[in-house]
Amino acid sequence: MSPASDHVRAVAVIGAGPRGTAIVERLVAASHSPAWQGALTVHLIDPQVGRGGAVWRHDQPEVLLMNTTTCQTTMYPDASCHGVLPSPRTVTLADHLAGEGLAPTDFAPRAAHGRYLAHVLATAHEDADPARLRIVEHAAEAVDVTGEPDGPQRVRLSDGRVLRADAVALALGHLPTALGPRSQQLADAAERHDLVHLGPANPLEVDYAALLGRERVAVQGMGLNFYDAIGMLTSVAGGRFEPDPTAPSGLRYLPGGQEPRLVVGSRSGMVYRPKPDLGAQMPEPYLPEVLTGERVLELAVRSAGVDHEHDVMPLMFAELRRALRREGHHELADDAALHALLFPFGRRGGESPHPHRSTREVLQEALRAATEPDPAWVLIYRVLIALRIQVNRLTDLGAYTTDSVRRDIDGHLRNAFASWASGPPVLRARQVLALCEAGLLEFTGPRMHVDIDEEAGRYAVHGAEGETVLCDGVLEAHLPPVDLPAYRSALLGAWRERGEVQKDSWASRGTRRRMLTGSIAVDGLYAPVGADGTVHERRLMVGVPVSTAQPGSAITAEPGTGAQLLRHAEAVALRLARAGGALEEDMAR
Repeated sequence: MSPASDHVRAVAVIGAGPRGTAIVERLVAASHSPAWQGALTVHLIDPQVGRGGAVWRHDQPEVLLMNTTTCQTTMYPDASCHGVLPSPRTVTLADHLAGEGLAPTDFAPRAAHGRYLAHVLATAHEDADPARLRIVEHAAEAVDVTGEPDGPQRVRLSDGRVLRADAVALALGHLPTALGPRSQQLADAAERHDLVHLGPANPLEVDYAALLGRERVAVQGMGLNFYDAIGMLTSVAGGRFEPDPTAPSGLRYLPGGQEPRLVVGSRSGMVYRPKPDLGAQMPEPYLPEVLTGERVLELAVRSAGVDHEHDVMPLMFAELRRALRREGHHELADDAALHALLFPFGRRGGESPHPHRSTREVLQEALRAATEPDPAWVLIYRVLIALRIQVNRLTDLGAYTTDSVRRDIDGHLRNAFASWASGPPVLRARQVLALCEAGLLEFTGPRMHVDIDEEAGRYAVHGAEGETVLCDGVLEAHLPPVDLPAYRSALLGAWRERGEVQKDSWASRGTRRRMLTGSIAVDGLYAPVGADGTVHERRLMVGVPVSTAQPGSAITAEPGTGAQLLRHAEAVALRLARAGGALEEDMAR
């Protein structure tokens, strides 16, 4: 990226969540380099600036919890990131929250993470020398960015101001989208029949109070948004959970009085299992011995491409068997036993003759194993986390055939991994079971489907087995998809209208057939590519909307893991500094 001749000597970062905050922190680190030249202004733009951003804002209800422990989050790169800039700060989320009485293995409220992000940003202000780097915050939305691909950019804000910048970074998470065709049908039915439909959204943007007083509400999704909904809905209803050692869940729910009965299911029927309660210290990461890094590279260069079911799944089960046998868990070191444990409703969401009872029993067993914690359960959890990293590497390298990605990886494997490795804290699983025990929650099992019964004026809900249940509300308990054409962002909408962005595609090594995704196409890793092939090199993107180019873009960074979020933040910060003329092109690479 070559500096323009008419330097503005300012850059902009749009988004003040973890990614945007990390970019600003890395700019501060760069500004202390001997190679830094002159003064640079960085504009940080976000309606929630200084409060942690949209997802983590520190004024949100404490009922929403993180699904990672405090020791698994940091905003400061360590040696594992192999950065070129210094990292004098080392305060992790666990360090910051120790004063609030939270242990390293506790699951903190999301608001607490927002307080940490606000602290990191405040510290960046303190560390910045205004003669070298000035940080200016704007509590507004960026509604458009214009400018020549290789020249200064103009950032238009929702309050009417226009900022000039040598380069702009967009650090974005999940964005609101227009409803898809099926969701729109459900929304239209709600209008016709006085029903309630709540589409995919950030849990903070969902009006859970709209569900109060309804008789039955269908909940589509059994992942983290489902667990968030449990916390938020019971909170707005005024209900509370009390300890009850006589109950299977260990809790008793005292209703507020207006809670609907929840009818819960999903395509796979796989409810996310709670993460193990690991006590005072996290175990060491599991190092694969079968699906090793060397084996991944060997598979990745196969000219015909890799079929997951034929080439990789046997290696995954071999890895699990070896680990279980070594630790003496011989009863589980068998493919049939592992299939039953990992996929209780079949690999792709089969049938269950007693869906509610079967799902409840899966969750009860998971809760038992997570709270003891069962050594075999913890081992499987650790192995699956390691295997997920290896499968993601194969996907990133384009190793899989396109058919295998569609059928196996997207078809069921991501969900299966997430149901084990991305589950909620134990408390949430207890609360779900307590609602079951109170008669306020029923599982439909796998292959949940919602139809519209026009005659009855209700949603007709059914799963793989069981009778149809009529509901007067639907909650789609999942985040909006990554889908450029559907984004409701004013900024991305403006780029879309002018042809300054296009959808990305992915090609497998075997057939080289390209598969369109909803992600935004970028040159290399960061610069968006227009419909005519123009590379907008003064615009840099990180995060969810460019997930095809940056797969596995986690929303937080874990110490000691070479976290992608922090590595991308440093790379983007250096490119911003070069564009602003504060660093030479050949400096600090």
